[in-house]
Amino acid sequence: MQALRNIKIGVFISLVNILIQGVSVLVQNLIANNLGIVKFGSFGILQSDYTIFCALADFGMATLILAFFGKRATNGTLFTNVLQLRLFMTALTAIAMVVFAFTVRRGSDIFEGELVLALGLLLQHAFFDWYFICGNFWKKLLISKVLHTLSYCAVMGIALWVLKLDSIPLIALAMVIAALPAFGFGVGQAFTFKIFRIGLHTAKFFKLMFKSACPYALSSIASFAYLPVGLYTVAHFTTPEFLGAYNFSHKLVFLASSLMVHFISSSLITLHQTDTRVLHLRDQAVFTLFIVAVTTPFWLFPQYTLRIVFFAAPWTPDVLETSCYCLRILACSLILQATRMGMISTLLKEKRTWLYGTMITIGGVINIAVCIGGASLLKAPYIPMLTLSGDLCLSLFLLAYFVKNRRFRW
Repeated sequence: MQALRNIKIGVFISLVNILIQGVSVLVQNLIANNLGIVKFGSFGILQSDYTIFCALADFGMATLILAFFGKRATNGTLFTNVLQLRLFMTALTAIAMVVFAFTVRRGSDIFEGELVLALGLLLQHAFFDWYFICGNFWKKLLISKVLHTLSYCAVMGIALWVLKLDSIPLIALAMVIAALPAFGFGVGQAFTFKIFRIGLHTAKFFKLMFKSACPYALSSIASFAYLPVGLYTVAHFTTPEFLGAYNFSHKLVFLASSLMVHFISSSLITLHQTDTRVLHLRDQAVFTLFIVAVTTPFWLFPQYTLRIVFFAAPWTPDVLETSCYCLRILACSLILQATRMGMISTLLKEKRTWLYGTMITIGGVINIAVCIGGASLLKAPYIPMLTLSGDLCLSLFLLAYFVKNRRFRW
């Protein structure tokens, strides 16, 4: 069954990444403990900004490279051109983040942190993940993640546990330093001095890739008009205390959502092994039930889930109650994502990227409008529900398209 193959590959990639994500959760505990609820909410905004600029640096290229080239992207001239492109985009985005910091965040308590993480864009631990995944170098990918996990444990442990840093810029700097060993490993595996050979062919390749990547980039960037918009809406329309409580549930759901993205990669891998244009409802149901089962603690035991995951956080009864309420609602986003995973993978395989990009953009615009409009009229507890409007619209758009074109079979 295709769904089981998707789950198998997706679980492997997710488990590889969950090594660092698990350590990241432990680090978030120490950060929350050192900063306190209010400053931890601000730190969440900083991390969200960084994640958005990471998406801009990627510009949809990782998905494009996997969908169009696969293993060919790890050899020869194509590999050199891809690496040149990735380095160029990352450097350009780092400059953009510095400009953003001076124009938008200047005067805020995360201004210096923005500047530090702009440097972090150039030294991402996951910069070479595309190379390992495209080449099916699973052992090297695992080594890279284990190396980063160990480095992250050591550096952040010393910074937060021993030195007890309670400054947002210094904590951001520690995170950048922790990424250096994994980045260095990637350089050792995939770097080549041929990237300095820039000619007419390089310019043509860049132009072609930018043109082809636009719908992927549109989809990637528009995805931040969903869950992250809720965080920014809370930051703008509610109290710092509510933002701090919301940030815990947002981080947990966003972590689960980021892991689910790997199932798109696994689905693309299995779809490339078949020629069928039909989407089986049985596979959709199996995968959705799998996600429902995995996320059961979010629904039934949110209080225990939050206390276990964020065990070192300075919980108060009010903060915990608010965070539980938000977690139950935001977890619905994961189910909606699961229902459309196969449809998204199918569109990407068939290179209907502009169609998907248009759908996700319209859904994102609706989500932004509903969140801003609703938050200005309703009280803070309604914002988590407003945040799901884009997810619901996107799922309905995809469902309508596949039903209209009679692409479903049991």
